[in-house]
Amino acid sequence: MAHKVLVTGANGFIGSHTALLRESLGHEVTPIDAALRSADLLLLGIKTPSRIVDVTDAKAFRAVCDQDKPSHIFHAAHPPRNEDPSVLNFCYHAMTNILETARELKIRRVVYSSSASIYGQLIKPEGSLVKEADAVAIYPTYFYRAAKTVSEWMGDFYNAKHGVSFVALRYASVYGPGLYRSIPLELKKGILGQPCRPFLTRPQDDLIYVDDVADAVRRALFADKPLSRAYNIGLDKTYVSEDLAQAIRKALPELKFEIGEHPNAAEVAPHRLRNPLDISLAKKELDWAPTIYLEEGIARLAAWLTEHKARLRV
Repeated sequence: MAHKVLVTGANGFIGSHTALLRESLGHEVTPIDAALRSADLLLLGIKTPSRIVDVTDAKAFRAVCDQDKPSHIFHAAHPPRNEDPSVLNFCYHAMTNILETARELKIRRVVYSSSASIYGQLIKPEGSLVKEADAVAIYPTYFYRAAKTVSEWMGDFYNAKHGVSFVALRYASVYGPGLYRSIPLELKKGILGQPCRPFLTRPQDDLIYVDDVADAVRRALFADKPLSRAYNIGLDKTYVSEDLAQAIRKALPELKFEIGEHPNAAEVAPHRLRNPLDISLAKKELDWAPTIYLEEGIARLAAWLTEHKARLRV
């Protein structure tokens, strides 16, 4: 049976790369977003035109689904990372529209683009790692984390009460071509002759390349069996700043740079400490594992930036 995938947030970073993979595999894609694709992400060469549709608009979203009749939904739309209640409001209305439509149209599966930011420390008091099925705490001073948690809760509710197949993927620090922040943005600045200060999100970070994320989305969408409610998607190791510096020197030996610091380091750094996400459940049930480690990921990113240097803008 043919797959028809509706992608929300399809003009964003993860949404764009997922749509690109879907196209390469011959799947029919319906990309929607409330915003236009950035100039950098346009360089990916995605062929299917996106429709400007706000997923929080119930009538407009349902009209797209009634017309295109998707078999699966990948929900990657999210609001700006503002720390105000509008983040919760967006996530609630978007998820309600998606899950109600999935229930009524019998969508085969909804996969949600969640985040490892919902976790506190990854080690329990007795020393074991936090698992996907463990309860997570709401962070009352961090709306982004809380919004991701609430969105997952809604998916779980519709799964338990209405039989909607729902899976959340909780990503570690994702990077790759077209990301307009963090390492990709800083390397782009350096290639264009501007000050370059790439940084890790945490002192020891389990960076995950976007192609591995898109592959995890593919497996979660189309696995022909019942799945767990959530999966961690990250590396099975962490890196420190010197690892990042060495990878950059190898990929871009002429680049002038210095390692910087996350702009919110004081808040972010204690969040995960030295531990990578436990990805054993994704390995077991999705038959997924990361394939692109830091040196290769930085090399791929550097090659892409170099190839498109003349068309890059900061």
